[in-house]
Amino acid sequence: MSVRCPVLLCREENAYGAELCAGCRTPLAGYARLHTYPAYLFNRGLAAARAGRLAAARDCFAAVVHWCPGDTEARNALALAGLRLGDRAEAHRQWTEVLDRRPGDPKAVRGLAQLAEPAEASRSSGLPDVSGPAPGTG
Repeated sequence: MSVRCPVLLCREENAYGAELCAGCRTPLAGYARLHTYPAYLFNRGLAAARAGRLAAARDCFAAVVHWCPGDTEARNALALAGLRLGDRAEAHRQWTEVLDRRPGDPKAVRGLAQLAEPAEASRSSGLPDVSGPAPGTG
């Protein structure tokens, strides 16, 4: 893994963990932590969801989506957490956004199909799975 220098006139590729940019000597340690933070939040959200702490999971996924609006895996997870918390409107909004960004996304298609079912049927039939490893963010 490498970290690209955030200075626009430099953009040098540096080894992850480098303290200073090899090209312009800009401090990189803090930037590298910021670069990996969305994946950290996503994994915290997954852990919270698996532990049944759905509100905490939703908050982690929402932070990733705020930080990385193009991250469709985080949007899928946010939609599912919202649905499990009873916020069908937010789930619909997030899955619709996923399909706008990635047409045909199977998780979003299954999620919207789940929303189209009557509320009683969706509680008994199970929900789409969005678990998995941390996505590539961005």
